[in-house]
Amino acid sequence: MTLDYQDHHCKMCGKYDKFAWVNGGYCNDCLKLRNLTKIRESIEEGEPDTFSSDYVVCPYCGAAIDEADLIDYPELYEDGEHEITCEDCGKEFKVETMVSYDWETHKMEEE
Repeated sequence: MTLDYQDHHCKMCGKYDKFAWVNGGYCNDCLKLRNLTKIRESIEEGEPDTFSSDYVVCPYCGAAIDEADLIDYPELYEDGEHEITCEDCGKEFKVETMVSYDWETHKMEEE
């Protein structure tokens, strides 16, 4: 099925999302869940591909830490490699954090 700019409903949940056609027919929430499902499938197949900008995923059991829960792991907001323990399976794993920044500038009021 080819999507065009008029396809505005998520094909997973049916929610209206004006950008669903850009995300392959998924709203942002369902796209994140679909990507998490693919990560978990790669773990089950024995070839974990856990790269994600939405979740930190345990490479052993597939448990996910989403962005809202990352507040409990302040070290993950710094570039580099970090070791954490999965709260679901108890195994320790490494997390590589790649931080990026964006800037916007504005003119100062002229005096």
